[in-house]
Amino acid sequence: MIKNISLLLALIFTSQIALLAQDHESVLNAPDNWVSEIIPFPIDFAPEIDFVGIEELRFAPGWSDSTSQEFWSYMFVWHIDEYGPMNTEKLTTYFQSYYDGLMDIDIRNSWDHEGAEILEKAHCSFKATTDGFAGEMYLYDAFFKHEYFRLYIHVTDSICPKTKKQVITCEVSPHPFDHPVWAIFEAVTLKENCD
Repeated sequence: MIKNISLLLALIFTSQIALLAQDHESVLNAPDNWVSEIIPFPIDFAPEIDFVGIEELRFAPGWSDSTSQEFWSYMFVWHIDEYGPMNTEKLTTYFQSYYDGLMDIDIRNSWDHEGAEILEKAHCSFKATTDGFAGEMYLYDAFFKHEYFRLYIHVTDSICPKTKKQVITCEVSPHPFDHPVWAIFEAVTLKENCD
């Protein structure tokens, strides 16, 4: 019964997002077998991220298949009005809010009945690299395996001179950065040439 209610709520939430996103054009090119989604800011599950613009997500074909090397591998772009350069502190704050909201940690913690497990919030850290930022996050997978796992995150931040938009690109996978799966993100590109 609870599973059916959760599924119904997820379908309602997805349909509301689809309606909200109808007025927003895609900013990414990706292969046809990558599932796409556009969410306008503010994002319901992460209202603390006070951007103006959209989040566009692209999910690798095997992102929901726990037997695939593409499991939990996806990317998203925050295509926003210029906000200011990212740094490790901002990214840590945004990503912890984002993933705690995505995994419904606050709501789940409020359901702490006698004997129920209290879930930890996401633990996240970033460091600056020569091509952006590299992050690691330890969090609870509320979608598929219902266990704690680690995500690796690569972030780049730029301003598109043609559109005057800030483009924060985030690639996400549970595999370390030297794993071959990271090459799949080369198939997703910005529609606007911002070089």
